[in-house]
Amino acid sequence: MNLIDEAEVEHRSIKDLVATIEAGRKSDLFEAQIHVMGEWVSHHVKEEETAFFPKLKKTRLDMAKLGARLAARKDELMAELADKD
Repeated sequence: MNLIDEAEVEHRSIKDLVATIEAGRKSDLFEAQIHVMGEWVSHHVKEEETAFFPKLKKTRLDMAKLGARLAARKDELMAELADKD
């Protein structure tokens, strides 16, 4: 299976679950949803650390430049979240 495709599905699934949780904070399933989300995120992070990132390191990508781009994007997203509050 393609790791990028799998990661994309995992990202989308986690985002969908977050949206569901945010929409129904008082749901009877709230605790279960939070638990499942935690498991999904842990699985996803472990998979990235053990499978995806090692493969990236073997490429010719400039990892420092990629890291800087990711950090900048994270800052943008955090700013968007702060603006919503």
